[in-house]
Amino acid sequence: MRALVAALAALLTIGFGAATGLGAFSGPSPQQIAAERAAERAAAQARVRARLLKQETAMASRAATAVAVNLPDRIGARAPQTPPALFRRRLPRHLVLGYVPYWSLGALTPADYADATVLAYYGVTIAPNGSLQTGDPGWKGFQSSAFSSLVATAHRAGDRVLLTVTQDTPSSIAALLASPSAHAARLAAALVPLLRADRLDGIDIDIEGTKASERAAFVHFVGDLSTALKRVDPRGELVLDTYPQSAVDHGFFAISSLAPLVSQLFVMGYDMQSNAAATPNAPLASPSLGLSDVQTLLQYGAVVSPAKLILGVPFYGYDFTTIDETPGAPTLKRDPVAVTYAQIVSAAHPAYWDPGSSTPYTRFHFQGSDHQTWYDNPVSIALKTALAMDEHLAGVGAWAFGAEGSQQAMLRALDGPQPPAKLPLIPPAP
Repeated sequence: MRALVAALAALLTIGFGAATGLGAFSGPSPQQIAAERAAERAAAQARVRARLLKQETAMASRAATAVAVNLPDRIGARAPQTPPALFRRRLPRHLVLGYVPYWSLGALTPADYADATVLAYYGVTIAPNGSLQTGDPGWKGFQSSAFSSLVATAHRAGDRVLLTVTQDTPSSIAALLASPSAHAARLAAALVPLLRADRLDGIDIDIEGTKASERAAFVHFVGDLSTALKRVDPRGELVLDTYPQSAVDHGFFAISSLAPLVSQLFVMGYDMQSNAAATPNAPLASPSLGLSDVQTLLQYGAVVSPAKLILGVPFYGYDFTTIDETPGAPTLKRDPVAVTYAQIVSAAHPAYWDPGSSTPYTRFHFQGSDHQTWYDNPVSIALKTALAMDEHLAGVGAWAFGAEGSQQAMLRALDGPQPPAKLPLIPPAP
């Protein structure tokens, strides 16, 4: 009996110790539990990254099959030459939107008109109260004979013409969205007579806010502006410019709410570089799953129909002052210098290829400093066009027409192997 009692006592002691965390059979500590959970989260994140990287690689590879060049697989290899026929396979006909800044008025060639569906004049500034600012260069260009010539030439080529209204100053955007309904009504009232007088086909909205706190007010503003414009002429086109990361960052643009209010979203697929190092302006893909066209389209495709999207590509690049000539070297100056494609071609530096981003770059020595210029050329633009068509987008567009100079291959890279789609012009409102 004593032995039985002793055994029972021992069992109770062990049980008590396990229940209270005392004794040889105590459970995992809070630190161990936290470490295990962190490891589980890390493993889950690694699985997601692996899946995304596999998907990204497949999308970029498919786009590469459309382009009639052999792409180098080693960074620093010479960039491939642009062939006379850029595309190996037929792409669907699609929209091509070209921005025409006021400083490029009169510089467009017949090819710019022939290779476009829509031309958007940039632009007229929105005042903080919703009126239009009439003293800046964009307004003066809008009032010039060169703009009237642009509209007439574009319409003869079957191109629609939009007026871009723009604002990017934080304080002005805050004031504009403080009373979204009233200011949208004032803007619509200012735009309607301009659309009629110049026989324009619609409006492009380029309000580049950054504050998540203004997100709801901006949806309200765009909704009221769209309603007011459609009430006057339901046939007019309305395009909204957005950032590449806007589908997931929960910042200024509420993409799923904004998309139904407009004709298309123009996704500004550029300015994705890191200014701390010489990096691509508009990478097709990113081995680190950073900002890229592929990730942009995956993210947007999860919240809005691809048929609403136009992928924007750059006709310019950035010149970085770097610590040495190593591709992607850290920079010595905070802000790189924007250079047009025409300027890059004119400089005639040897072009190299970055297979990670599928973009070219140059490197050279100037005034005692190393420089790298990362940019897009007809081959990299053709890859982006193929990607957009593989993902069933409405089309592609460029900032900005005229920056290509005489390099018409940049325009052909937007079109694919056939001319762009043309839309019916908007007849004058009754």
